[in-house]
Amino acid sequence: MANTRRRTTAVLMLVTLTWVFALSVQAQEEVDATTTTVAGSETTVADTGLVPAVPIEPEEEPPATPDWTYRYLIPTALVLAVLIVLVTSIRYFSDVVRKRYRVIEE
Repeated sequence: MANTRRRTTAVLMLVTLTWVFALSVQAQEEVDATTTTVAGSETTVADTGLVPAVPIEPEEEPPATPDWTYRYLIPTALVLAVLIVLVTSIRYFSDVVRKRYRVIEE
């Protein structure tokens, strides 16, 4: 009895998931409309083939300058990380590896 309930539940979940995915695909149909931005507001217009009498060109924004954290803090952190790795590897060699080998005098 419990086995049929599990199978029924699994089949119902599979059908529900398939149905949900099919609906989400159908909801993403492509609409022939264009989005234009004029003076900070967006306008969606259906493609009718009409051309405006006076074309409005969007204003170009100056490129954004990176923050000080991006310019200074990140490169400094990378350099410190490399230095720490180098110092750690040198200390490991001098402390551990040197003790493994001894010079035997003949």
